[in-house]
Amino acid sequence: MFDKGNNYNQMIGASKALGRVITDIKAAWFEAFGVELTVAGSSPSARFNNLLEQLRAKWTEKRDRDLLIEALDIDDLNLSKSADDLLKIVSDGNVIRNVDDLTANQILSAIEAVAWEKSTEEGVIEIELSAFLRAVLKRIFQDNKLKGRINVGPNRHFSRLFQWLNEYAARTEWEDGSGLKIRNLSGRGRIARQPRDPKSLKVVIDRSYL
Repeated sequence: MFDKGNNYNQMIGASKALGRVITDIKAAWFEAFGVELTVAGSSPSARFNNLLEQLRAKWTEKRDRDLLIEALDIDDLNLSKSADDLLKIVSDGNVIRNVDDLTANQILSAIEAVAWEKSTEEGVIEIELSAFLRAVLKRIFQDNKLKGRINVGPNRHFSRLFQWLNEYAARTEWEDGSGLKIRNLSGRGRIARQPRDPKSLKVVIDRSYL
């Protein structure tokens, strides 16, 4: 549990500002429960207290705990611990849990490296998008010596990853072919402008155009 006084001040003054923690929790809350989280309070400490109170209420139900932990991409939290521990983990500014904490160069460099690594001189290959993106994220964390975890799925990260993948795909377009194309998993029809689930898509890679 957080004690009043120093622990609250440490939380509020941590490298990851309280406002960012609230933003992350609100995004995960909406993803987990489908409703907006309203955090009340006219001061940082009051908002923190209100956020913690609402998290503690959700913590009484195992299903709610599981949904929040999954939405926050946390794999190092024992469910016997408290909502207070959840906030401590989310407030750690040295752990990457959001695509927006990564730079464009980190993401695009990893996409380029994985596309080349997965491709072959023997012709065009197809890879399910979820598998491709997992390899990209793994490459980002390894190459940049980062600590963290970002799930690949129909979550808040996918729209940003899809945006960067589209940007890279555009860079591989030539008059007579493309290095990387995004297609529906079935191979038929136009893909949605804002697809929701990477499991419904695949990438088609041709090394000769990368």
